[in-house]
Amino acid sequence: MVPSIEQFIERLKADEDLQHKVKRALKAEELAVVAGDAGFSFTAAELVKGFAQLLLDSEDARAVALFDDLGWDAGELLWSLKGWAG
Repeated sequence: MVPSIEQFIERLKADEDLQHKVKRALKAEELAVVAGDAGFSFTAAELVKGFAQLLLDSEDARAVALFDDLGWDAGELLWSLKGWAG
């Protein structure tokens, strides 16, 4: 069985050492390396798309709450939205 994004999230919730390592990962590639070190084999794109799919599959209120929990400030959100446009 191939580990899933959901399994990675569950492991992350329970593993304080893994949480600490994830906090230092600033880019998707770095997060993929941390996941790999924890026994999960995901590319950066698979991780990002997996997290995005979880948002898409969520109930509307849950998706909004998860997005809000990311802690975007107005500048970060604007910068990201400009990049998504093209």
